[in-house]
Amino acid sequence: MAFGVWGLLACSGVYWLVHLWAKPLPTPARAVLASEASGPRADLSRLFGTAAVTPAALAPAIESRFKLLGVVAPRSARGSEAGEGVALIAVDGVARTVRVGAAVDGELRLLAVNARSASLGQAGVESLSLQLAAPTAASTGALVPAAPSQTVLGGNPPPSQMMTPPLPVAPGGLPLPAIPEMDKHGQPTS
Repeated sequence: MAFGVWGLLACSGVYWLVHLWAKPLPTPARAVLASEASGPRADLSRLFGTAAVTPAALAPAIESRFKLLGVVAPRSARGSEAGEGVALIAVDGVARTVRVGAAVDGELRLLAVNARSASLGQAGVESLSLQLAAPTAASTGALVPAAPSQTVLGGNPPPSQMMTPPLPVAPGGLPLPAIPEMDKHGQPTS
C-alpha cells in the first residue's frame, strides 16, 4: 500500500514539474485572433450607396454549382412520402450520393426525389430543383454489309477452299523425305 502511495506521489510530482518547466510555443508574429479577422456581419452595402443584391441574382450561381447525375426514386407514393430515395449530385464537380433528408452542401438538404428530378432546400422549404439531362436520341442509320466469312462452319468445304498440306522443308531448303506410316506394333505399313 505504501508503495502505491509513493508511486502516485512521484507521478504527481513529475506531472507538475513538466508543467512548470515546459514553455508554450510562441505565437507567430502574423497571427490574428479569430474574432478580429471575421469583419462585420451586417450588410453595409446600402450604407455606402450600392444597391442591395437580390436573391434572384444569386440563384444562377447556386444552380451552377449543382448538377443532378442520377436518381433512385421510390415507385410508390407511400415510399416518396416516407422520404425514401437517393440522388447522385455533383457539387462543384465532385459527385456524391445523397439520401433524402441528408445535407448536400452546408444547410442545403435533399428534400425529395422524383423519377427525373430532385428538390433541394432548407428547413423543408424547396429553394432549388434539379432536373436530369434529357436522354440522347438513339443513333439511326444503316449498318455496313458484312463481308463473307472465310471460315466454313460444319460440313465439307467447297473444292475451291480445299488445300493440299505443304511439304515439310529441311533447314537447307530441301524437302524432307516422307515418313512411312506405322501400325500399332511399330512396323511400317505397305
